[in-house]
Amino acid sequence: MGNGQRALDTWLGLGRIETLTPTAWLTGPLGTLARYRLAPESSLSLLQRYANPAVERLPEWRSFWSGRYGARSTLSRAQLRWHESVADFTASSGASLSELESLRPPVPLEDAFQGLELPPMWALDAVATPEPRLVPVADARRCAPWRRSRPVSIYRHGAEHDVFRLLECDGSVAADALDRLSVLARQPGSPRPELPLPLEPGVQNEFGEWLPELKLVHPRLLWLLETITQAFPGRSIYIISGYRRDGHGSLHRQGRALDLMVRGVPKEDVFRYCRTLRDVGCGYYPNNSFVHVDVRPFGTGHPMWIDVSLPGKPSEYVDNWPGVVEQGALEWADGG
Repeated sequence: MGNGQRALDTWLGLGRIETLTPTAWLTGPLGTLARYRLAPESSLSLLQRYANPAVERLPEWRSFWSGRYGARSTLSRAQLRWHESVADFTASSGASLSELESLRPPVPLEDAFQGLELPPMWALDAVATPEPRLVPVADARRCAPWRRSRPVSIYRHGAEHDVFRLLECDGSVAADALDRLSVLARQPGSPRPELPLPLEPGVQNEFGEWLPELKLVHPRLLWLLETITQAFPGRSIYIISGYRRDGHGSLHRQGRALDLMVRGVPKEDVFRYCRTLRDVGCGYYPNNSFVHVDVRPFGTGHPMWIDVSLPGKPSEYVDNWPGVVEQGALEWADGG
């Protein structure tokens, strides 16, 4: 592929790509003509929680449309593919070489190959031809400035502070947002790691941590914080507690829960708003300054509880609290 492919790209007027990879054209001149994103609805279903963190998982009825064998899978979708030659490209795309040349005035062929050192023929025969690689992609619209989510100011218990966007314009997880929130929500008393976090977990233990005393939070927590900040615009978030090893059976141990405050907003207002969100757990603590929020599986409903225990004491649940909940809090008395 090397020098010969670069010369061919130059001849076709597609510009020079310094490093050829299966996705190099996305960052080159061709990539400026259109914008694409990965399409997790098909073979990349594992990315669904990052592309749409507002949903824990697809409800059963959506599988008829978005599932692997649903109607959506039969629709045409753009795909990235390696082509070994222009002949292969024209054969698969239906375009003629003259149509490709019309994209831009071509560079003279003798200038395109000037200074190139082609390998001997025996070396070309020895190189194995890579198999075509297909990656499902979909069109991505540019985000209007007025629709972009604003950076959120988040504090960790102590003096630690960070400002970053939680979600992209289309509702997907913003770049580095999962790493940065996980660092702020790490085990209390643990040292701050460097960002970005490693691409693979650095420890293997019973807690499923990414780094010692740090667990990646569930992507839906990013959506939850974004929703809270939109309900109380211009307010910063103060995380009292996030991931905790000692939370046996707790959603804190699973990286799904946060104890937080919204600066300048009464905790009663935060709790009331939390209760409007589906599949989100809400805990009210009259004798503490924070509100507990967590994300739960699809179909859970609106779990909530009231814990009147003093700080550091065993939990003590009640069924109601004046001005906050009239009754029914004991239904979810186990908390999170």
